[in-house]
Amino acid sequence: MWKVPATGLGILAVLFSCVFAYFYFKYLRYEQDFVAEYLLKNPKKCAVYWVRNDSLLVEHRADTLMPLASTVKIIVAVEFAQQAAMGKINPEERVPLTELSRFYIPNTDGGAHPAWIESLNKQKLLDNNTASLREVAKGMLQFSSNANTEFLMWKLGLHNINANLPKLGLVKHQPLYPFVSALYVCSDEHSATGLKKMPMSLYIQRANKYFELLKMDTTAKATFNIANVPLPVQRIWSDRLPASTVREYAGLMKKINSRTYFDPKAQAVLDELMEWPMRFNPDNRKQFKHFGAKGGSTAFVLNYALYATDKQGNKTEMVIFTNNLGVFEQTLLQAEFQVFIQKILTNNQENKAIPAILKKLN
Repeated sequence: MWKVPATGLGILAVLFSCVFAYFYFKYLRYEQDFVAEYLLKNPKKCAVYWVRNDSLLVEHRADTLMPLASTVKIIVAVEFAQQAAMGKINPEERVPLTELSRFYIPNTDGGAHPAWIESLNKQKLLDNNTASLREVAKGMLQFSSNANTEFLMWKLGLHNINANLPKLGLVKHQPLYPFVSALYVCSDEHSATGLKKMPMSLYIQRANKYFELLKMDTTAKATFNIANVPLPVQRIWSDRLPASTVREYAGLMKKINSRTYFDPKAQAVLDELMEWPMRFNPDNRKQFKHFGAKGGSTAFVLNYALYATDKQGNKTEMVIFTNNLGVFEQTLLQAEFQVFIQKILTNNQENKAIPAILKKLN
């Protein structure tokens, strides 16, 4: 969700440490699958809910509230799909990139927003420096553009997005708020101690104030100073992100994967948004009828929620949330995570070790 650039000798130190840690963790401490064994050895840092063909395989800390990071963008996608199905929004509406840039903070999204714009250019999907609302939503899901997310919170209405939570059965889910705008609050405060003392209600109130201001006056962006948001401040920001549980998100994945819960028109839009892995990797189209996913990360969090239906009709829903990770742990998990997901979804004899490992979490 957010990465802060390093400079000078700091880069060399981090690179050396990451390389050392990678080989240490992968080859000296873990024998079968790095991610699965890490989760087993660090049960208090993770929550897991894994269902295959309606059979619950793994249930670990299923009702523990954990920060969602960008995984929460699934909720925005659901509201987008439902409003599109009802005709409240037109997915073909053109959105000036300047409107999206109101909410873009350079060097805070790991290059997600620029990568999305570059992709639009390559596909020739820009017209007079505008993108369709549909592409804005796709950029939020596939590229995880934070700017697109905040724009869609504005376009769809935060009150509408949050009103949908209980309708979806997400009773423990905390309300969404403009969590990227909250970075301005962190920059203003620039003290982890001060942020800890700030009541959550005031924190959200100030984030909303910046959110409303950015709609009218982009000069407010000049108040942000990345140097004022070091790791201790980022930690408070990460801890205060909207939270939910793996059980609730697995239930949402099941609703989408069932293809019977949502109105057919809404389902079609959701497919287009959530099933970006089918476009991204041609091999997925050979194996699956449907495969949708959304991850989320901060320096301390790595989350993933997915659903899949393979060509034989087998259905999988899996949600993994982690928190309180060290910087090296998060880096290593992220490096190995896609291989882990492939093993999860490829249910053959070679990959039987992973279910056996994870079932020990029950």
